[in-house]
Amino acid sequence: MKWIEEGHDLHIIWFTDGRAGYRKARKENKLEDCEETRITEEELAKIRLAEANAAGEFLGVKKENRYFLKFYDSELNKNIGKAVEQIRDIVRGADRFVIPSNNNKHHDHQATHDIAVRIAEELNLKDLEFYVYTLYNPLKAQGDHLIKIKLGDLRFKVYEALKIHKSQFYSKDMGWQTEAMREVRRQRFGVFHLKDKGKFYNF
Repeated sequence: MKWIEEGHDLHIIWFTDGRAGYRKARKENKLEDCEETRITEEELAKIRLAEANAAGEFLGVKKENRYFLKFYDSELNKNIGKAVEQIRDIVRGADRFVIPSNNNKHHDHQATHDIAVRIAEELNLKDLEFYVYTLYNPLKAQGDHLIKIKLGDLRFKVYEALKIHKSQFYSKDMGWQTEAMREVRRQRFGVFHLKDKGKFYNF
């Protein structure tokens, strides 16, 4: 949102379709048992993609800048080459990527990281900045690699965007994580370049 306000041409790529969203929570008995969760994974994928699109609209990302590749959840690592080809023209000339960390236990997040680094190398994006975002643990990036972005009142809009993903709130952990967003006054990122390959991490 800050970058859009500054005039940057922002694009979002959703690589996977969300169909596996209930698997882990159901296995760990952390999923509400109700009509909304007694659906097929195909049905969940349609819901998750629609929610993501609505959140992108709410955050001000132009329709033509929202891309849905629809690879199956948990299978992105099998489709890295295909994903690279599909995003080549989208990211050509980009000056900034926002990506998950390396050494990531989440298979799809690791695959997303690998796709981003590979396409940057193929397109020779030497000046590209990789903004590595935090997930479950504190960011380990230090010194010149660490940047903090003040959210201010934008955190309330982020909170509202998270609430658009209604299907996620049937998982017991999502509620408190979303509520906590209202108190987050800054986001931390590790900022890297291709020369730092292999060091993009936060775990």
